[in-house]
Amino acid sequence: MSAARERATTLALSVGFLLYIESSAYLQDLGTLVIVYALLALGMYLPLALCGSLSLAYNAYAAIGAYVVAIFSRSAPDLLMLAVPVAILISMVTAALLGFVTRRLSGFHLAVATMMFGIAVHTWLLNTDAVTGGATGIGDIQTPVVFGWTPDRSSLIGLGVMLVWLIATAIAGLRGSLVGIAMRAQRESELAAAASGVPTAALRILALAAGSAIATLAGMVLALVNHFVLPDSFTIKLVFLVLFMPVLGGLATPWGAVLGALVVVAFTFGFDFFQGPGGLTFGLLTLGVLLVAPAGLLGGLAALGLRLRRGFAAARVPKGAR
Repeated sequence: MSAARERATTLALSVGFLLYIESSAYLQDLGTLVIVYALLALGMYLPLALCGSLSLAYNAYAAIGAYVVAIFSRSAPDLLMLAVPVAILISMVTAALLGFVTRRLSGFHLAVATMMFGIAVHTWLLNTDAVTGGATGIGDIQTPVVFGWTPDRSSLIGLGVMLVWLIATAIAGLRGSLVGIAMRAQRESELAAAASGVPTAALRILALAAGSAIATLAGMVLALVNHFVLPDSFTIKLVFLVLFMPVLGGLATPWGAVLGALVVVAFTFGFDFFQGPGGLTFGLLTLGVLLVAPAGLLGGLAALGLRLRRGFAAARVPKGAR
């Protein structure tokens, strides 16, 4: 599929998704979860699929976005719009420093180091009542005024859907750029990429910082739509759930992360059958999908489409010409 056709198709699907969830408050709640998880999955996809760097601190980056918005709403509501760049800057600096400190780590050791940072941030949220409200969090978060317009809940959800589309489209474009090619070369062989002149350490830190910024936007969306934040929304369990999404949807395209988020929310929250002990059932079904389609859902669909096209093409060839 060409890039222009992909953009048009995904935009149409995004608008269709938005129109569908507008029909009820319950669907809007599920839609908000899809947006938040999709942004987190896209943030994880960027360093993971392009540079091969696995960071498990995304609950911390989402918490930064949510709590900066909440603190600005409580302390300086007139400056609430400034919370967006401030939170993104804090997350990117934090991710860059964490990436620099762990630059010599990889694989399991990198995952554990970043996971411990995420756990430390969650613990800090629980025990710093004066700043974060402790276990009760922060409520009554106001909606920012944008050029005299105060968006309602439906408008915020619509902006969230468009944000997911813009970020996924930008990452898809990045994959085919020179920077994206250098990142993917680094993922395949860091030594070979470095020998070719690719600044592997700088690209890795850049990808981690950009991914943290996307995760921060997820926390902001959650805080603004729900008008409250709780530390229990940013436990390490969130990271392990999000880690499933790019792999389930397919790492060949950022839209795999979005599809993975949609599937996870639909099966874990949308269907009663999968709630409670159904989590195990969902895990088994996910394993089954990956066994049948190792490239993820989108990769499996692409392979199926290719087989069908080849079958139709062979069927149109006259028997005497075979």
